[in-house]
Amino acid sequence: MEKESLRQLCGRIEVYRQWHDSYVSFVPRFVAEAQAGKRWEDWDKGVFYEYFERSQGQCVANVAQKYFTRDDRARLKSAWHEVAPLLKAIAEHQDEPQWEAYRQLKKVVRAHTAQDLRAATNRLVAGLQPRLLCSIVAEHQLEELYMLLGRYVSDRLPEYRKGDWFANSYNITRLFCDALQPADPMDIVTYPWQLLEYLRDKDNKQYLMDNYIEEKAQMLERVKNMVLTGPPGTGKTYLARRMAMKLVGVDTDEQLAASGQFGFVQFHPSYDYTDFVEGLRPVQSDDNGNVGFELRDGVFKQFCRKAMEKGSMARLDEAIERFKDDCSETPVKVKNKSGYEFSVAYRGGVTFRVRSDKSEAAEGRDFPANIDSIKRLYGGRKDGIYNMAYVSNILQHLKDNYGVPEYKADMADRKYVFVIDEINRGEVSKVFGELFFSIDPGYRGPRGAVATQYANMHEGSELFYVPANVYIIGTMNDIDRSVESFDFAMRRRFAWVEVTAGESAVNMSLPADVAERMGRLNDAISETEGLGSAYHVGGAYFLGTDGRPDTDIKGVWRFRIEPLLREYLRGLPAADAKLEALRTAFMDGGKG
Repeated sequence: MEKESLRQLCGRIEVYRQWHDSYVSFVPRFVAEAQAGKRWEDWDKGVFYEYFERSQGQCVANVAQKYFTRDDRARLKSAWHEVAPLLKAIAEHQDEPQWEAYRQLKKVVRAHTAQDLRAATNRLVAGLQPRLLCSIVAEHQLEELYMLLGRYVSDRLPEYRKGDWFANSYNITRLFCDALQPADPMDIVTYPWQLLEYLRDKDNKQYLMDNYIEEKAQMLERVKNMVLTGPPGTGKTYLARRMAMKLVGVDTDEQLAASGQFGFVQFHPSYDYTDFVEGLRPVQSDDNGNVGFELRDGVFKQFCRKAMEKGSMARLDEAIERFKDDCSETPVKVKNKSGYEFSVAYRGGVTFRVRSDKSEAAEGRDFPANIDSIKRLYGGRKDGIYNMAYVSNILQHLKDNYGVPEYKADMADRKYVFVIDEINRGEVSKVFGELFFSIDPGYRGPRGAVATQYANMHEGSELFYVPANVYIIGTMNDIDRSVESFDFAMRRRFAWVEVTAGESAVNMSLPADVAERMGRLNDAISETEGLGSAYHVGGAYFLGTDGRPDTDIKGVWRFRIEPLLREYLRGLPAADAKLEALRTAFMDGGKG
């Protein structure tokens, strides 16, 4: 998941003006009253109410918290002689935390209230040092903000200290002030709250999208081949890559590219069998620059060969079987690290039998070297291995003489995903050729092996098959004229999944107002004679070049959506009137 800077995220937030203005108006008055050290009866009554008695929507914190009850307030008023000096000590230091005064105020408040009302105490302190402390006064909500920042923000975050709201509040305020400078802290005080709500919404959309991708990826695992179809701009290619990440087990595009388990190609009318499967390619054949032709694998065949590569454990299994054959009739001599030899025989079962040639005392005795122990040692496990010296020397013998490579994680369960973008734009039957048969989920692996069109040019009688661990995702716009050419034999071998415009709004995290605007437009398209749901506009049309929602709605209409709709409406009766009706729907009844 790509992270953004705190400044970038805050740049998309519109300040809560009403709350901001209330905060800027009242908080300096809180500070002034507290600095005066007055009896509570002498405070400005409006300020005292807003600061101490108001139980909901108070300007320091914008949601209802568990504030003081009427009895709590009465007891604290009676103890104001204890409270006032601490408020004064805090208010007199606007640029320096007063850790001891915070703790003392917390103790005094706790001593005179029926419950430990920490959020209410935090609110008192936050109102006295607006440049140092955060307006999120509930500990669990501040902790939630830290968690979400860690998930979505690239800035280095301060350490979260469990149970220490004062330190966490101070650190988070410094973080916002540093990121948004030179803005005045009083002007950015609403940002922590607003960013918390923004990231909650983003996190919820991410959760929905993750579930959506997980569902589609699980379906692909079952069916092997899938085509994602839907209106333009619904993020089908993006979804295909995310499904590939899920199956391959990586988190970023960079990791996907580096995995070697992902392939991508885009079909077009000139794309053919020689590009995809195999064919003759021109090569410079001699020093004089004469050109010849050489048989080369196409991108899909190369990809399948990579998926067929055996993991190192499979190579060891093959070596062990060959070694069994070699030592089943005549024992094989194996040397240890010191150069001494011992004999290894195989008489069936799960062990090799070892006889040492080093000592006459061992004459007539042999020792077991468990085959499973050889495999475990090869994989890096040394626990519980009996006759370790013999096991390790046999393993080294297999490496030296049977082509066993150094151990790497077994590739047997690796999944390989091949994406064919715009799959309908190529002449599919010609591009795939005889692989129509081999890509069928029921004929994957050697049982579906076929002779390719150039099989006579291979040495021997080579057969080719599509491995069971290869998954194919195609994408296509369902309004393209070439959709009709996608023949039914090929359609039967793919599961068809529609990606709707509504789903794209969630997948692309479109803001609610943008998603609503897109919904109005698509409803109008559905009701327009000659169009329908296949002509809906997907969420990608509302994204800027940076992949984030474009705030220039008029520009989105003029340069992206209107040209597309004109193309849709070309040749239809009353095209201009229909376009105007769609514009009105998009612009919210002409108000935009």
